[in-house]
Amino acid sequence: MRSMQDRVVEMRAAVVPIALPEPFAAGRWVLDAVYNVVTELRSASGSSGIGYAFVFRQADAQTILAALSALRQVVLNRVPLDNVALHADLRAAANFVGASGAAMSAIGAIDLAIWDLKGKLLELPVHALLGSTKTCVRAYASGGSFSKELNTLEREVGGYLDRGFKAVKIKLPPGVKDACRRITACRSWVGEDVKVLFDSNQQQTYKDAVEIARCCADNGAYWYEEPFPYWELNRSAELRLRIACRLALGETLYGEAPFYEAVRIGAADVLMPNLHKIGGVSAWVRIAGMCGLAGVPLSSHTMPEVSAHVMSATPNSDLLEYMDWWKPLYENPFAIEEGCLVISSDEPGFALRPSKAVRAALEIS
Repeated sequence: MRSMQDRVVEMRAAVVPIALPEPFAAGRWVLDAVYNVVTELRSASGSSGIGYAFVFRQADAQTILAALSALRQVVLNRVPLDNVALHADLRAAANFVGASGAAMSAIGAIDLAIWDLKGKLLELPVHALLGSTKTCVRAYASGGSFSKELNTLEREVGGYLDRGFKAVKIKLPPGVKDACRRITACRSWVGEDVKVLFDSNQQQTYKDAVEIARCCADNGAYWYEEPFPYWELNRSAELRLRIACRLALGETLYGEAPFYEAVRIGAADVLMPNLHKIGGVSAWVRIAGMCGLAGVPLSSHTMPEVSAHVMSATPNSDLLEYMDWWKPLYENPFAIEEGCLVISSDEPGFALRPSKAVRAALEIS
């Protein structure tokens, strides 16, 4: 088959900024835009695959672009179907700058583009390449900027329920009293059949985290997310033994090794890899296998349309995080139906056609 030996002959990358509808307060940050680093790989046969990474500062997007440029020669003339060896070579190429941060985000964007291209060459969606036919992936609506007043937040949560979501996550302010007031209010707005999730965005002291986790448990929280900075895995493991609700973390862990450590020391009940930060689909497969053996479920973080494919094929998957921030990247963003994100079933790869903005940035037709 021609596709078995088709090679990458061109690589392009560009930044596509997306302004958020309103400023979003999470942890110590107030976000007003997402800067998406889109990467296109084109094969000799003319097939194209697109991958994505994102940051919240334009300068950081330029750093990822520089990392992509440095990795270009590793990618050109490679066979997309030989993605395991390519991923290993990309990791090796980052040895001297560190396989983390911008370098790992660049590797993740390339790997996503490779899987998209591989699916198109084989005329299969990525979830099918990974061994799954499931196209309905359970999701939770992620929002709840902690700068919002409670009455405004209640309307936002109600809007998620009106769209069919059966699970909702909101951000918590740093103060214990304010956080618990928010938790109690959110629980009162939804029925017992709706899961509620709460996120501290790595801003709590140990003492305050214990109090907030107790409030989460008292209000039937589905999980409490990331009270501590991402590098304090030992503190998370200690907290997990003291609290009654589930603890989730992982969105700012880079590569596979931190997830091995998190599993080894029992740092979380749910782990949340971010696809581009861990190194793409190839890294997700290995993390999912490891977590499956350890009995630790996985939840995706951000980029819902792309993440839906790996969640579909993860036996120990929990809930997919859904935010509509990335919809402008695609002509055909996936629909939400009865609390599920539904993967388009009639297109190969990630089944996502790039939007006019993406095509213009990459200068492709």
